[in-house]
Amino acid sequence: MKKKKIWIAAGIITVIAGLFAINFFVHAKDKTYTVEITSLQQETMSETVITQGTLKLSEEQVIYFEPEKGKIAEILAAEGDEVEAGMELIRYMNEQLLLEQKQNELSQQMTRLQIENIKKQHKKIDDLLKELKDDEALQEQHDQISLQEKQLNLELEQLQLQKELIDQQINNLTITSEIDGKVIEVNDTGGTAQHGEFARPLMRIGTVNRFLVEGTVSEYDVLKLAVGQKVTLSADTVPGQTWQGEVKRISYLPTETDYSSDFTGNAGTVQYTVTVEVLDQNLKLQPGFNMIMEILTAEYLASTLPIDCVIQEGDIHYVYTVNEQGIAEKKEVEVGTASFETIEIKSGLENHEKVIISPPDGLREGMEVIVQ
Repeated sequence: MKKKKIWIAAGIITVIAGLFAINFFVHAKDKTYTVEITSLQQETMSETVITQGTLKLSEEQVIYFEPEKGKIAEILAAEGDEVEAGMELIRYMNEQLLLEQKQNELSQQMTRLQIENIKKQHKKIDDLLKELKDDEALQEQHDQISLQEKQLNLELEQLQLQKELIDQQINNLTITSEIDGKVIEVNDTGGTAQHGEFARPLMRIGTVNRFLVEGTVSEYDVLKLAVGQKVTLSADTVPGQTWQGEVKRISYLPTETDYSSDFTGNAGTVQYTVTVEVLDQNLKLQPGFNMIMEILTAEYLASTLPIDCVIQEGDIHYVYTVNEQGIAEKKEVEVGTASFETIEIKSGLENHEKVIISPPDGLREGMEVIVQ
């Protein structure tokens, strides 16, 4: 008896639920929404590659202490000085080279004196040979003097070559600027440290009004890039401001492999370096700032809708249109590139169709709508 009552109660609940559902859909179908409409518009869409980078000086010369040159005699530029290419910056003192230079000068002087003496002896013997042509001893002496003269001339040539080498080494004791720029760092104590991983540079020069941004892109994005592409630059430290740039270099060889996104660690993403030249001259940032690079890789004409026209359910995108009778119709569409305001519609709509903007949550296919 109890089981029978339970079954009767369950049946009553099912009937009530069914009536409620029917009542809901009937009323929902009868409900009329007032909507705004639009249609497909032609818009220039863009595809971009976005990555992070670091702001760097366009040109930079870093000078480290070179112990083989000797001791630092003088630092000729101070931090903040404007310099031109070829301007002297640092002079070294090398006593050993100066000693070798002096010894070479003395050796050349002695060799030239010996050559002069040999030439005088040579002339005397030549004069005697004119009178005593058959004197064998005199002829032998003549030949020996000629040989000595050749040897001394060869020695003098070697000394002159040695002098050129010494002079070049002495000239290299003066370090000059390789670029036009500004001295941005000077370390007087840098001369005590050799050039190494932890050594501080003696001096750093850079082009403070020209900058580069250097970052990396994955193997999936590098094929989309080309030298000369336009770049929009921004920095979190200066919200709302952007600067213009241009792709200057794309590395041919990879720089690193990132395994962080690979669960197995067997196949990481290869990274390539991309260098962007900053075209704006009024960049009030400093080297080392983190930058965001938005590289424009393609532009094309596309059919678009306001992004709030499109509803997504899983992998399916659809819109609501209004037919000639004022009835809402649900249509699946294929979408493409999206921006903050619009989205590309690749297929599923005709240009003349009326598309509902921001469809109400309760809107269903087949409902009557009023167009504003």
